[in-house]
Amino acid sequence: MKSQIIVILVGLINLLTVLEVLAQKADTSTVFTRHQVGFNASEALRVFERPRGDHYKVYYLYNFTKATSLRTGLNYSLDTSGTGSLKIGIKTGWKRVFKDYGKWKFYLGGDIIAEYEKFSSSSRRNYEAGVGPLFGVIFYMNDHFSVSTDTNLFFKVKHYNNPDSFNPVNSETWVIMDIANIGQLILSVHF
Repeated sequence: MKSQIIVILVGLINLLTVLEVLAQKADTSTVFTRHQVGFNASEALRVFERPRGDHYKVYYLYNFTKATSLRTGLNYSLDTSGTGSLKIGIKTGWKRVFKDYGKWKFYLGGDIIAEYEKFSSSSRRNYEAGVGPLFGVIFYMNDHFSVSTDTNLFFKVKHYNNPDSFNPVNSETWVIMDIANIGQLILSVHF
């Protein structure tokens, strides 16, 4: 067990060294690309814990200017066990860079989300919609690759419906506040 942890730590140190060398080659103050496609690297690189269900898997950004972008994300989850489910989510929003330090950029923005979940063992359905602000940071490794993370504070409305339930109250709606995307790393390609 100790040798596995040492191997992981050495690998992370090597990765950080390579990223720093690549980052020194980029002068992102002159680079402008319209498109950014990214994926949630947290799931691929997870070592210690499983990411929460609120992490979106695929991202796309369209940059209007160096500071302003339109963003969207897609989330999906398929469980084929006997009591499994299918969950699909989409979010869209915008972001604006408020501090630019060359390779490092800090941004604020907001997202709107919508999610649907269907269970295979019953007619139960869950619906979710929300809106919330976000704060994030992006690090440019070079002109066309970056790693970023952002955190949302969502205000959500959830609706549960199960027409097959014996309970006379077979649906319910409630409002929650949730912090999402903590610990998520997004690896992106810019073109």
